[in-house]
Amino acid sequence: MRSYKFTLVALLVAGGLGYLFITGFQQSAATQVTLVILEERKAGGGVGDQRLQLGGCTVVEGSIRWDQYRHRPDFAITDGQRVLRVRYTGSSVLPDTFKDKAQVVLEGRYLAGQDLFDAKVVFAKCPSKYEGQEYQGHVEALGTQTL
Repeated sequence: MRSYKFTLVALLVAGGLGYLFITGFQQSAATQVTLVILEERKAGGGVGDQRLQLGGCTVVEGSIRWDQYRHRPDFAITDGQRVLRVRYTGSSVLPDTFKDKAQVVLEGRYLAGQDLFDAKVVFAKCPSKYEGQEYQGHVEALGTQTL
């Protein structure tokens, strides 16, 4: 009788952990899209309430509008042809590299009724900060070093 209770409790715990793992994985999974793909899905009505990772965009210059506490901005992004409004509703502090013309990757949901992307996560980088040198410049620099 005692091993029967232990087996039952072990199965319940394993089932509960399995359920938490599966639901957590489903909630964190995001489909990667660009503005072109998002526009195609909007036209076909296939966006739904799906978590998306939107990349290949830059922040439109002069579009960042901060709330009174300066931690939840509204802004626009573009891929050079299309423009989409974004509202940041995440709880993290935005990176220092978030500014006009910064390349961004957003995670969140597209709200079709408002034609707005509700971003929970914002990754930003400044293109000039991460540009590398040419290979020849590295070769010349190594040639002038003395050991």
